[in-house]
Amino acid sequence: MGAAFWRFWSVELATETGLGLAVIALQTMVVLDLGGGATEVGWLSSARWLPYMVLGLLVGAIVERMRRRTVMIVSDVVRAVVLGGLAAVWLSGGGALWVLLLAVMLLGTASLVNDAASQAFVPRLVGRDRLLPAHQRLDIGSNAAQSAGPAVSGVVIAWLGAPISLLLAAGAHVVSAVVLWTLPADERLPRRAHGLGRSIAHGLRFVHRHPRLGPFARWTHVWFLCNGAAMTLLVPLVLLELEAGPAGLGLAIGVLGAATLVGTSLAGVVGSRLGAARTIIVSRVTSPIAWSAVALSAFAGDVLTAGLSTVVLLAGLALVGVGMGIGNPSEMALRQRATPDRMQARMNATMRTVNRAMFVISAPLAGLLGDAIGFGPALAIVCAGFAIAAIGLAVSPLARGRTAH
Repeated sequence: MGAAFWRFWSVELATETGLGLAVIALQTMVVLDLGGGATEVGWLSSARWLPYMVLGLLVGAIVERMRRRTVMIVSDVVRAVVLGGLAAVWLSGGGALWVLLLAVMLLGTASLVNDAASQAFVPRLVGRDRLLPAHQRLDIGSNAAQSAGPAVSGVVIAWLGAPISLLLAAGAHVVSAVVLWTLPADERLPRRAHGLGRSIAHGLRFVHRHPRLGPFARWTHVWFLCNGAAMTLLVPLVLLELEAGPAGLGLAIGVLGAATLVGTSLAGVVGSRLGAARTIIVSRVTSPIAWSAVALSAFAGDVLTAGLSTVVLLAGLALVGVGMGIGNPSEMALRQRATPDRMQARMNATMRTVNRAMFVISAPLAGLLGDAIGFGPALAIVCAGFAIAAIGLAVSPLARGRTAH
């Protein structure tokens, strides 16, 4: 892959570690420090992804006109400052829900900018024939960080408190910025394109009219709608229904990350045997099955004992992770192979904008639904949505082979 790629790999590892440390801390602050429930967790998730929906297309067009490495450095510094500032506010006794939501929106904006640049950076480090193994290696590092970060965060929160976990997350982003600064990337000067409005419209048309990306994008949006709801319901399920505490939530997210790491390690073999489209479909089929197990764990005391409920929940999350790990490298390779360099940032921004908009919509609705009818029944409804997304992709032109350039 080359030295530049592995330097970039270490940057992504540091970034994902920081995110893993921060997410559990933020969710714990909402539920345990502020006494919130599923509704408040839903608002937290919505605030995190709101910038993607509002600014995503604009950011994608702007990033294409800037040096991508510089954009990543600035976004890392901003995230470190926001996390450190939020920790300071919390330690001084100024914690409130509006403060948390504001900080999360700032983090989401910085992450949006970073994502648009970092994903478009990969094809400049490796050839198109190496995109699948490149993304497999990136995902392995990312999943390892997402597994270790929440587990460490849960222990740190239980021992020292959530603000300390935020300070550690800020430190991880500082490390990422420093390594990026030393990255010896031979980056071309950006080409001056036409107006921003025209660039945004071109990106939307490119993705949704493309014979490969179009069907994939539409059913991926449905999957993200369901995933946003499921991940929102998972937090109060673990903290309130199962009463597992921050350490239990860290364990659950850690199992999800570790299982995703296992799936990612298999992604190259599965992708080479089945091809990108069939690998993605297999990944999507696992979602309704796996989340059904998580939904079953919500019925502790009615159907399952508390101990068995925890086992079933962890088993379901493990299957969720394996499915996502197998599919994601093929998804990224499919997207980037079909996209010229001048469109990479806009393509990524277009996909992410609509996908994250699904989070913004589904997270608060799932929280309200979970508080109204219970976490188990709400997750059962979400599982039906996952099934529709999987079936839709399986019968789409992508699956039937009409995917020529």
